[in-house]
Amino acid sequence: MRARHDLDLSTAALQGIYWHDRCMTMASPDLYAMLGFPAADQVATLKSVAHLFGASKKRCGIYLLEFPDERFYIGQAVDAVRRFGQHRKNYDDICGFSFLPVVKERLNTVERDLIERAEREGLVILNTIHVSNVVGETDLDLILLPQEQDKWLESPEAFNAADLVSPIVLPIAQLERFARKFHRYGQHPLSAKANDLLARYVRHCLPAPRRTEYSFWSVSCLPSTNLNTWPRLFCLSAGVMELLVVGHHASQPDRMWGFVTVASDVLWSKFGSERKLLENFPFLELVQRDYRDAGQHQVTLFMSDHDMLCDVLGHAYVQQAASSLALRVMRKRATIYSKFHCKQLADLVV
Repeated sequence: MRARHDLDLSTAALQGIYWHDRCMTMASPDLYAMLGFPAADQVATLKSVAHLFGASKKRCGIYLLEFPDERFYIGQAVDAVRRFGQHRKNYDDICGFSFLPVVKERLNTVERDLIERAEREGLVILNTIHVSNVVGETDLDLILLPQEQDKWLESPEAFNAADLVSPIVLPIAQLERFARKFHRYGQHPLSAKANDLLARYVRHCLPAPRRTEYSFWSVSCLPSTNLNTWPRLFCLSAGVMELLVVGHHASQPDRMWGFVTVASDVLWSKFGSERKLLENFPFLELVQRDYRDAGQHQVTLFMSDHDMLCDVLGHAYVQQAASSLALRVMRKRATIYSKFHCKQLADLVV
């Protein structure tokens, strides 16, 4: 019998030992306690966590998964055992599991609070909702490389002007679907001013708009949302949220209103504080909308007339905050509003 150090280990076996050791290196219990979770159980080789619950313990609550290199995922489940089994089918590198029982009615609130707390503490969070930035490769990287995204953030208008990409071509049915609305939009007394505002946002705040159009951002023309109270001229969206909306007052068709959602951390770092922002724009209204795709660093700026919209959207600090948020959202997912995209309006302003 040969000595242990003489054993011939295959490459696969060596990789398995390395991976097992890496997964067994767990974060300290103090890190879990900081978020209010009990110390994690090691689950690197387990297919189920049913043994942690038995037949009597509640399974509804918030769970925390640990991955190698202290990366984490926080989620909610009515049945945490079943949810873990679903995760295990897709990820073989889960090494830690912790659980907090929470009543069903509070799952959304507690999940969001814990994700935001973890992000504030500087943990690497793999979630896409309720976080400001996603970790790892994204679908956007396939058409706009990460180094291009960084270059765009440095000078969005210059990058977009030099990004000479052919426009996309959509089916005739998509164009015909919105032809009448686009014609009505063109006849509205505020359409020219609205076009200028939309073009300004696209030029300064959307990464490579020709490349990302339709898949990662869309613009709807005369959407029916709040038609009888706050009628809209257009709505520009990314992910599952509104980035820029412009409309007119219901009783005054020639008076404009609008709002833009931006990255609050960037906005406050540029202006110094909320107070200084309002000193620059005293009639600006700040609204908290809690879009899931925007994460905890978001604020919506509401403006009640055209002059305010021009001043706010024309300010370099606002543009930087808007562009940061737009990129963060587009890195998370494609837009779900492509079917409402008015290509005619997009072509007019891009």
